[in-house]
Amino acid sequence: MENPTTLATLYYTVPSGAGVLSSGTMRWVEALLAGAGDDGRAHGMDTRTRAFVTRTTENLLHAFADGPAATSRPLPRHNVPEVYGT
Repeated sequence: MENPTTLATLYYTVPSGAGVLSSGTMRWVEALLAGAGDDGRAHGMDTRTRAFVTRTTENLLHAFADGPAATSRPLPRHNVPEVYGT
């Protein structure tokens, strides 16, 4: 990988049923423009990154627009040990 990075995305629901998402990266907005030739502000990200982040953003906005995420989407599951081995 040319520019390795680490991120941790966080999603949870609150008692009202609302979903909360933290993308875990400061580069999310920049990724929406990746590969667009915007004076090198893509920070090494390419059009594949832009396509993934754009589609993920669209999916999240559509899901959250449907109403409380906890009523229309699967509940988050505790997977920290599975992901991090702790």
